[in-house]
Amino acid sequence: MLKQLAQKLIEARRLEKSLVQSFIEKEIIGKRFELSFSGKALTINADDHTAEFVMSTNSIDRHGDVIDQDSWIFEYFDQNPAFFWQHESDNFPLGSWVERRLEADPENPGAKRLVGKARFDTDIEPLAERAWKHVERGNLRMVSVGFIPHRIEYDETRDAFILYDCELLECSLVGIGSNRQALIKEQPEKEEETTARDAAIGAKQALETQLRDNRVIAHLKAREDLNRAIRRMKSNH
Repeated sequence: MLKQLAQKLIEARRLEKSLVQSFIEKEIIGKRFELSFSGKALTINADDHTAEFVMSTNSIDRHGDVIDQDSWIFEYFDQNPAFFWQHESDNFPLGSWVERRLEADPENPGAKRLVGKARFDTDIEPLAERAWKHVERGNLRMVSVGFIPHRIEYDETRDAFILYDCELLECSLVGIGSNRQALIKEQPEKEEETTARDAAIGAKQALETQLRDNRVIAHLKAREDLNRAIRRMKSNH
């Protein structure tokens, strides 16, 4: 009896998931979505007003969705790689995306992330100049992709919907976005900074070792003094 009830429960859950899957597909596939990624620029070049951003990753965003990085469709984006403010595609752009690439994601081993270099056309667009200064200062760190998914599957292990064959339309600079990792790429440390950091770590470790050794010596000396006092007391008696 219990086995039959368990089987019915499993079937009911499968039916429920199937209905949810159908509903989600109807509401998502073929429609435009915007998912944002947050973080400081990977690199900033003040000479040509360019900055590298993480545009998309394989991580679960705040809506519970994951964009499959291997199945991006770039055909239309590459023809018009416009760089907008807050997805305002009916307004003048801040500039354009001069590069885009897929690379290994250091935050998600075995996964990829989409990275792009945006150029701010500060010479012709006042808003671009303003946005650039905020990016340089670190006030604006996030970008957001506008795309159309063409296939979706539910991943039980991640408890998230995986969006496949996503057609990239544009990517904008935004204030707050959905993907916590879509940030401006951190600049690599200079050699002198790395050397100074390593020296500071080495000095800290040496000091900790010295303090630990001093504590051990002090402890042994105190125990020796205590034993000497005990022997003296015994000899007096």
